[in-house]
Amino acid sequence: MLYDDAVMDFHYVLTPDEMRRTEQMAFDLGVPSILLMEHAAIAVVDELENALGGSCRCKRVLFLCGAGNNGGDGLAAARLFAMRQGIATVYMTGEPKTPDAKANCQWAYEMGIEIVNLRTLPENELPFMDSGFRLAYDGFVDALLGTGLRGAPDELTARLIDAANSDAADGHSPVIAVDIPSGIDGETGAAPGAFIRASATVTFHAPKRGLYLTDRREAVGQLTIADIGLWEMTYAAGTLTKALHPPLCSVYTPLALRYLGKRKLNAHKGDCGRVLIYAGKMGMAGAAAMCAQAAVTAGAGLTTVACEKEIIPILQTLVPNAMCVEIGEAVQNTPAFDVLALGCGLGQSEEVWNNIIKLWNPDKKSVWDADALNLLAKHPMKLGKNAVITPHPGEAARLLGKTAEEILSDRFAAAQALSEKYGCTAVLKSDVTVICEMNDNGPKFMLNTVGSPALAKGGSGDALTGILSVLLVQTSSLEAAALACLWHGMAGVVGEEKFGQRELTTAQLIACLHEAEQRGRGEK
Repeated sequence: MLYDDAVMDFHYVLTPDEMRRTEQMAFDLGVPSILLMEHAAIAVVDELENALGGSCRCKRVLFLCGAGNNGGDGLAAARLFAMRQGIATVYMTGEPKTPDAKANCQWAYEMGIEIVNLRTLPENELPFMDSGFRLAYDGFVDALLGTGLRGAPDELTARLIDAANSDAADGHSPVIAVDIPSGIDGETGAAPGAFIRASATVTFHAPKRGLYLTDRREAVGQLTIADIGLWEMTYAAGTLTKALHPPLCSVYTPLALRYLGKRKLNAHKGDCGRVLIYAGKMGMAGAAAMCAQAAVTAGAGLTTVACEKEIIPILQTLVPNAMCVEIGEAVQNTPAFDVLALGCGLGQSEEVWNNIIKLWNPDKKSVWDADALNLLAKHPMKLGKNAVITPHPGEAARLLGKTAEEILSDRFAAAQALSEKYGCTAVLKSDVTVICEMNDNGPKFMLNTVGSPALAKGGSGDALTGILSVLLVQTSSLEAAALACLWHGMAGVVGEEKFGQRELTTAQLIACLHEAEQRGRGEK
């Protein structure tokens, strides 16, 4: 999923209920609801026109509209599409129910747009079959269900969805989803029945959680976040911050990588942070090497690896910029550090745990990954606000005494539970990473949505640990975690382009960090 965004470096991510409350604040201030619907429809038609090659003229598009305000958005879009010389047809799954939808239905009808209420037709007169529609269309607009869906679509709606998916399967007919692809839950991302497979989704004001949490992310297509005027209208009266302060969830766009900053001209290695890594054992030296190489590449002034004596020659060869110290010596005379990174390829012996406890200082920042997390699950304790844990769903399941399926069923709840139980910032890694930090006002979440399937390979997590360790020197745990995940994800995007989705190695991933930063800054 990609952003169509050239201005913002972050977005709030809302639940459908938060979106409704935001809209209601605007209505209470006197903003006409039909004006917001018109703004939404303009954004949809702009995206549709682009998908049709830059012109609506003489293009035939089918608008699939439900009875609620999502359908109203679709009806308004059909009218605007016709005003751009397009040929619009509207199939509705019922009579419009809301005042704005009714008004737009009437205006579209008065323009001569064909509007068919499918509920009124006998089965043998329905204009679609299981294999698609009886007429050919250049594109489709999905305005059937919106973010208010709970459960699976009804039979008629499901058949419409299947017909649209069938006709658009060859990729030649774009499908533009209005706010969220129909059939996908706006809060959880669940898709218990039929769902639209969109080539693009135009979501309004802010992305909804379900767009990121769904395991049908390909169905969202290109994501455009359309400004329909809510920020300005509500901020002007000073009410939005009261209703949504502090914002529960945010997501960085690649432009946030400019926060990585530039070094001062007179910077020296002591200014750039000292990272101590306890990682690796015989047979797993590569994990320690990847973590250390990522820390060096991400900008650590001094990187030291505490490890078993046997693998020091390996690490000195693989990461010559890093220093090495035998673990027995390190626990007796711990090297100076700003951030401690723990766990990559360590093993899970009690001796390892004892070494972790001797190295760890709760007053200093730390990153806990891999085997350090598995040992933490056996010895649960509060780590404190300076610590960041980075479990994948399997590790999170062990930390919380749950199954991986339970973790993935509600990643927000799981990330919050991890943060609460261990008293630290939690980074729940997945295709979309959920980061949670507890504060006096409750949980604060950040998401990372930037990445590539090329990262689904051993070693990727080791690289993230090294990157995060460096960024923790510079900023708060929550922001460091979000920036590290973004930088790591962008490097995955660059690496996939350069080396391939299957072929990308962790060493190549780390080598892509510079270009990833350049792209985030808009320099390349």
